[in-house]
Amino acid sequence: MSKGRRSVFALLGIAGLLIAGALIAGGTLAFAGSVGARLDAKVLTTNPGPLTTCCSELATTVHYFIRIENGNALTETPAFATRALVHNAFVVSSIDRAIFINGVQDHDFDFTWTPPPNPSYQPYSGHWPVSVACPPEGPPCTVFSDGPAVLPGEETSVFYEGWAHSDGEPNGTYVFKFTIHGTLNGNAVKLIASAPPIVRA
Repeated sequence: MSKGRRSVFALLGIAGLLIAGALIAGGTLAFAGSVGARLDAKVLTTNPGPLTTCCSELATTVHYFIRIENGNALTETPAFATRALVHNAFVVSSIDRAIFINGVQDHDFDFTWTPPPNPSYQPYSGHWPVSVACPPEGPPCTVFSDGPAVLPGEETSVFYEGWAHSDGEPNGTYVFKFTIHGTLNGNAVKLIASAPPIVRA
């Protein structure tokens, strides 16, 4: 089964939204690439495991929500700017995923997610929060932001993905590690966050 196919799982409608509201906090490791940047990343999960290959999507599937907290100060409120243009906003450009099985990275599962308007995986284009600006003549407002942006003083999920344990995958303890690439006031920033281990049996 291809790595793209392994990742293609939709939320379960309203049930999925209710689960997302009860997320379990994951382990956090975050570093900002620019001096003085007050940013933190963590991964929230919808299913603590263990996962199985049987019976229902709830039993086989976990969703990972990548959440960013921006502790910088909000210094302005531009009237017509997209979120990505606000001073001190953290703008996400891409997210790298690595998966470790029993402590060993499986490179078959490596993937880089990019947001709209040029998503690397089109079925997940709606898994990003994006904003648009209006042209001078007014609506329709179809000018995309430069990327998903977390405003200063805000904590929000910038992306989520679903993963299901299938028969073709090895059993064991899985750890998902995400590297979030972006900018803060034009300076490159890299944040790293890992989800808590989850057992697949």
